Amino acid sequence: MTETTDPVAIKKVVASSLSMFEKELCELIDELGPALMEEAQALAALAPDQAKRTACLHLRIDLQADWSKVTPRLRATLAQRVALSQPAETARYTDQALANLHILSDDELTVQLAMRELIDRVTSACGEETFALERRLAHLVLRDALPRGDSPFRIDAVCACIESACAAVFPEPARRILLLQMVGGHLVSELPQLYRAINENLIDADILPRLKRNYRDTAPATAAAAEAEASKMTSTLERLVKARTPAGSAPAHETKVGGREFLDSLKTLPKAPAKEPAGTYTNVVRMAGDSEAARNVRPIEAVTIEIVSTLFDLIFGDEHVAPGIKALVSQLQMPVLKVAMVNQHFFADRSHPARRFLDSLSGIAIRWGKTVNTDDPFYRKLSELVDRIQHTYDRDISVFEVAISELADFIAEREVIEAEANRELAEAVRAREEEIRVQREGQARAQQIANQSLTPLLKQRLPEAIEGFLRNYWRDVLQGRIFSSGPDGAPFREALQSALELIWSVGPKKEADERRQQLSLLPALLKKLNGGLDEIGVTTEERKAFMDLLVELQLAALRAEKPVKPKVARSAAEPPPIKGPGPTLQVSHATKSGVHVQDISLPGSEALSAENTPDPTNLRRVRQMVRGDWVDFVGIGPTRRERLTWINPSRSLLLFSNHASECAISITPEALALRLRNRTAMLVKRDTPMFERALHGAVQSMEAQKK
Repeated sequence: MTETTDPVAIKKVVASSLSMFEKELCELIDELGPALMEEAQALAALAPDQAKRTACLHLRIDLQADWSKVTPRLRATLAQRVALSQPAETARYTDQALANLHILSDDELTVQLAMRELIDRVTSACGEETFALERRLAHLVLRDALPRGDSPFRIDAVCACIESACAAVFPEPARRILLLQMVGGHLVSELPQLYRAINENLIDADILPRLKRNYRDTAPATAAAAEAEASKMTSTLERLVKARTPAGSAPAHETKVGGREFLDSLKTLPKAPAKEPAGTYTNVVRMAGDSEAARNVRPIEAVTIEIVSTLFDLIFGDEHVAPGIKALVSQLQMPVLKVAMVNQHFFADRSHPARRFLDSLSGIAIRWGKTVNTDDPFYRKLSELVDRIQHTYDRDISVFEVAISELADFIAEREVIEAEANRELAEAVRAREEEIRVQREGQARAQQIANQSLTPLLKQRLPEAIEGFLRNYWRDVLQGRIFSSGPDGAPFREALQSALELIWSVGPKKEADERRQQLSLLPALLKKLNGGLDEIGVTTEERKAFMDLLVELQLAALRAEKPVKPKVARSAAEPPPIKGPGPTLQVSHATKSGVHVQDISLPGSEALSAENTPDPTNLRRVRQMVRGDWVDFVGIGPTRRERLTWINPSRSLLLFSNHASECAISITPEALALRLRNRTAMLVKRDTPMFERALHGAVQSMEAQKK
């Protein structure tokens, strides 16, 4: 419970949060114009009939001409809103509302249905955050800090304001319906994070801070939502079972020994191997489904086996799930199959202990991204719990409940440890904020000299790995040495000479003397390169990735081959190779509280070209970030996934760290927005848990087969 009791102070916090919400919402709507025009054009190309095609094309023309008018209308509409003086659920039945009733035209009814669909979509997407926000506001109402019934952040009210602004600019109903559908997709994507930011504002004001959770429950926010989801899944399963049930056969609920025989037969099947060749996962559920015992099960059990089998196929093929997590999930195949066979409501019950444990794997996997650290305490704990479940589960779900409880205790314990480490690091950075500001001025001058010294080197035709190394790593070494000992000092001249030697070392060596010189040069060159990388705190993984590429290039040079870009395996979802942030971002390095901190900032805007200026969309997304969000920082080596652990009061500095690394990143919002723009940083989205994705995919696959 909050210790803040001053109603004036609380109202001020809520008012500032509402002001922030409306400002960010208006900026979002203002930015949508180009994207909506592209979507309207694409919809026209896919339209099934001429009328729909014409409506899409006309809407695109209208958007190009008039979209800029929507934001001022929305801003005015939001400003005119008056807080409700009664609960939202009864407001529609007031005498005033009844007096305004009239028979709706077909167009008005169609628009209202489109609005209802829009509100439902956004409500579903934002349910977790709005549930917490409503709890906080209700708490303030009970403390008489807000008027009863006041709910300024209600989704239906927000959507109504957006619809009103659109209606004022685009009165034609058919086009407006198309527009609402397109806008809805963007609201579903963007509003959850905005509501998170509002919750964070109230958390900072100490308003029900205990509602903040770093590992969030994936269950629907309300009982009604959970019931609706369960009902939908149940009816789908009933359709699938009915399609499998021969006419005149016994009802699905009647007992048949086939199911018991099948469960008994599972004891003889091999468990999923704990270690398999990289990228391969044995679907033991499919093996069980092909067994003799599986032929005698009831239709509902046959459907269950097929869903579970397809579910694991989809998880194993999911490019968003790291191989290390897939390996853990693979060991849970038999326990999940047994749970689903024993409990026919398993697929429809998100609160089932087995479902909750599986979802927790996704919640923790966000820490690693594509590369799981198997030495991480979190992974070791998950591995221990999965192994116990695999070997002890026998129709008693308490083993999952115990695992959930242990995992929750472990997470809470680790969060305390990490919070203390982050606090010490944040205090060290906070204490040096003014020093950092002054230091950045000197670093800016050093960076300019470093860039000038590298320019002639980078004009040469270089392998991509060498060019990226010089731009992203060695430039920082040059800058640091210029800052500490000046551009005429021996350390800088030595670093520049090392860059020249590096470039020479990867060029073709056609003469025997050149090859001998190469072999004698390499040990000293590698020592100097490693010394420079030590100065800027390059991680072991990043260093190894570059050194492996360098070895390939130098071997090619000794064979007198032209430098080529070494082949690097990438998944289809991974972004294409990039050269890095380039010379615009200003980087310096220091050690604080035993942690190497990389400080990244952006020079004054007057020194930036258009392509090196952060755009409004990414700046807005950075402003809405809250503690606990994750960002992937992309470089030459493995992508570094870092967690936002501290924001200074003026929100002019963000601190990222990861418990598994001795390196941290302090970065200004503008610098992070630029990195988002040039794709050297990417916000990590909180996807639907892998089990939920796979379950819905498996059911949809079976329904498609039925048709």
